[in-house]
Amino acid sequence: MNQKLHIAILLMLGMMTLFMPSICCAQENDSTILNRIWNFRRNFSVPVTGQEQNVYLRYSFSINRRNPTLFLVPTMYVIAEGDRQFVGESYGKLRYRDVGDFDLHRQVVWGTIPRNRMAMPAMVEFMSPNLYSVSLYPNHLLSPFHRSNHKYYTYRVKTTGDIATINFRPKGSYKELIKGNTQLVWGMAMADVHTGQLTEVRLEGEFDMIRFKVTANMNREDPSSLLPERCTTQAVFRFLGNHITSYLTAVYNCPTTLPDSLNCVRDRQLMDQLRPMRLNNHEETIYNIYNEREQAEEEARELAKLKEPLDSTERKERRDWLKEIAWDYIGDNLWNGNKAEVGNLSMRISPLFNPLELGYSPSRGLRYNLKLGLRYSWNTHRFLTFNPQFGYNLKQNQIYYTLPLRMDYNPKRNGYAELRIANGNHISSDEMVDDFHTIMGDSIDMPEFKDQYIQAVNNVVAYDWLEIMAGLVFHRRTSLNAELMKEAGMEYEYRSFAPMLTVRLTPWHDGPTLTANYERAIDNIFHCNLEYERWEFDAVYKRKLRSLRFFNARAGAGFYTQRNTGYFVDYANFRDNNLPHGWEDEWSGDFQLLSSRWYNQSRYYIRSNVSYESPMMALSWLPVIGRTIEKERVYLSALSIQHTRPYFELGYSFSNRYASVGLFTSFLGWKAHEVGCEFTIEIFRRW
Repeated sequence: MNQKLHIAILLMLGMMTLFMPSICCAQENDSTILNRIWNFRRNFSVPVTGQEQNVYLRYSFSINRRNPTLFLVPTMYVIAEGDRQFVGESYGKLRYRDVGDFDLHRQVVWGTIPRNRMAMPAMVEFMSPNLYSVSLYPNHLLSPFHRSNHKYYTYRVKTTGDIATINFRPKGSYKELIKGNTQLVWGMAMADVHTGQLTEVRLEGEFDMIRFKVTANMNREDPSSLLPERCTTQAVFRFLGNHITSYLTAVYNCPTTLPDSLNCVRDRQLMDQLRPMRLNNHEETIYNIYNEREQAEEEARELAKLKEPLDSTERKERRDWLKEIAWDYIGDNLWNGNKAEVGNLSMRISPLFNPLELGYSPSRGLRYNLKLGLRYSWNTHRFLTFNPQFGYNLKQNQIYYTLPLRMDYNPKRNGYAELRIANGNHISSDEMVDDFHTIMGDSIDMPEFKDQYIQAVNNVVAYDWLEIMAGLVFHRRTSLNAELMKEAGMEYEYRSFAPMLTVRLTPWHDGPTLTANYERAIDNIFHCNLEYERWEFDAVYKRKLRSLRFFNARAGAGFYTQRNTGYFVDYANFRDNNLPHGWEDEWSGDFQLLSSRWYNQSRYYIRSNVSYESPMMALSWLPVIGRTIEKERVYLSALSIQHTRPYFELGYSFSNRYASVGLFTSFLGWKAHEVGCEFTIEIFRRW
């Protein structure tokens, strides 16, 4: 009996020894598989930069409800009337810069959408999710398959053989109630247990008024591939009572390679030969109805030619054609802008009505911008660009413009020569105002001066860490009421001509950029009556952090070492900017509530600006409201100038699918000074 008991105990111990490792490792299994997924791109994948693939796209639209407001949506005017079911196909090439960053060249097209337009092109972005990157798509939607985003997601892993199934959802959200922030997704994925390669991914989310479901089947034959074999997207778009459902299927690695000379050729027979998958019954039905209608219209045209005089039939066809072209032209230019290319010359025009260029601030009021662009290329190393930009300020009733004509002669070294004609803000000087009131009395307001200038510069990167720009600048400041200034016995026009030198240093790869500006005006040239010497120093630091977060900092100082008058203090880096200047948002690196006159009255300034941006900060975690918040930012700015107390600004802003809204408060010394709100329109920015 004892012997049997000993044998049973030994067998039990053996079984425990055999299975204990798996029991002990079960808790580690989830994190181990997730770590393999997070490390897959680094350990196994090869770069996709420069790769080229043949791709077939099929897309369809079902219009459940629509109204005239659909005409206001960029690219959707082509399906805003007529049929309610559309289908289209294209075959062409994808050229990759990265997994989610590519150029699509449509070579053969066919479909029922009028004039072969690509309605709702934002859907194309969903055709190739960058699964292993920080964001699934460029600068939005945090990927659950990147290590830095794991704090935003909850995972459940189940292993069956060599395949692991991962279910993921935003933390603190439940599918039945709250779907989480618009920057997060939920769904499931299947991955290879040994390498962490994702084999199939299904994810859902809502972003920019599009509710989407994406299914990506990855390339299993290539164990190092980051690209899908097939990707299917279902999207639902709702806007002001419009309700549209669309489907997009992308098939990669198609076998037939077409000549690069083919560009958007409308050819049904060729598409029938290239199509790698059969049409479904719904798509066949749409095509059949479309073909029958086209055939009936063609027969009606032929019959009309027999019954009517030839010239009247031709005139009617010409009117219909002109109407169609005019509608295309209006739709393109009014809502979508336009691009054209003829030989070495290319042109770009921003939409005539573009809500994205509309903004408001307490100091500037409502403003609107319009941009154009022309480019002429001799070769890849030399080209001429003309990119004028116009803006209108409703509060000041002033049109702003900048007309830069630039020739790039060494793009690798940022070598260019530029001639810029522009105007600045209406300006004045407290010292000048005091002199005017001494003569004319306090009851009469001194008119402001308008500023027009011409600047010619040459720029080159001498070394990787040193960039030099040298040039000349001419300012002509003219009173808005010259007769009143003459009556006061004061100058009504001031001119200045100055050589200028800017040196930009980047001594650290990920460090700040340091800039030094020197400008020395010379009088008695072109009737100039202003003489000055000015120095400015600036440091700009832009840091991209994990999970689509950004940190921006700016510090600077400027001063005059010589002036023949106290009028028209005008700095290069400390000014009221009415046209955007290239930060992550329009409000970073600037003062929002500072009066414009403060820029033009001090012999010196010392300033600093800091901002921090994150997709998930404060409001993003709130129920209901937080679902639509895409970005949040905080701002802190400080300024010291002559004859006043230290000035501070504190601000907070958020962006959603409709607008960016900023709330700012200012302090003089430590006392509250002013509160203001700013906004810019964001709706359809990615469309």
